[in-house]
Amino acid sequence: MGTLVLDIETASPFEEPPTNSNDTQYYELFAVSIAYADDLESAPETEVLFRRGGWEESYTIDLYQRMFEWCDERDVDRVLTYNGTWFDGKHLLNWASDIDATTNYDFLERTKALFKNHIDIALAAADEYSDELRDNQQILPDWKAYDLAGIDNDSIWYDNYEFPATYLSEIDESGVQGKHIGQVLGERYVANVTAGIEHTSVHRELTQLLEDYCRSDVADLIELYTVLGGPTLDGTYRRAPAEIDYDT
Repeated sequence: MGTLVLDIETASPFEEPPTNSNDTQYYELFAVSIAYADDLESAPETEVLFRRGGWEESYTIDLYQRMFEWCDERDVDRVLTYNGTWFDGKHLLNWASDIDATTNYDFLERTKALFKNHIDIALAAADEYSDELRDNQQILPDWKAYDLAGIDNDSIWYDNYEFPATYLSEIDESGVQGKHIGQVLGERYVANVTAGIEHTSVHRELTQLLEDYCRSDVADLIELYTVLGGPTLDGTYRRAPAEIDYDT
């Protein structure tokens, strides 16, 4: 039974989202991280797909096409995400709907099909480790879930990469976080691509950092799924993003 792991990274190049907002209008698709294994005992293969141009819709379409092409080449029976019900699946669905409104790519139906057997591991981890949830916290950060499960999920540290002294001066944490991609790194990467400076050492280093971070987001989720119960989770934590109606 083939298992696919999916995670997206977004940026907000036009307007910073309000605190705790999850409205798709504030986000643009920057990257898709994917992992796949034919069975739960096998080491997964991974891939990171980055946006290949500016923020025009044509480059979002290109990223969707490459994502679907990668998935279609594999025998996918279930899709795992960490918090994909609230974030990844929701935004992929909404962008697909917007694209289909003016094109004939049929991304909406393909996104629905991809998420038809979607298991949200964040929900399983929140139940398993409910004593670790703080007040008003619905899910645990993925790093915390990995730690509690005894899984060595790689952390990505800025000190391991070489950048000019002021290149990432907006970021004052030592470890790479998803919010950094949304606020700084995603826009920086796209600006480099649109400026045609992908060949520079700085951009190559940024690309490596982003690839390492994105792979870490998907590489160990099948193991976390297995530790938490594997296929026994499928019935309880099978979720479609709220906007998808499979009865229509």
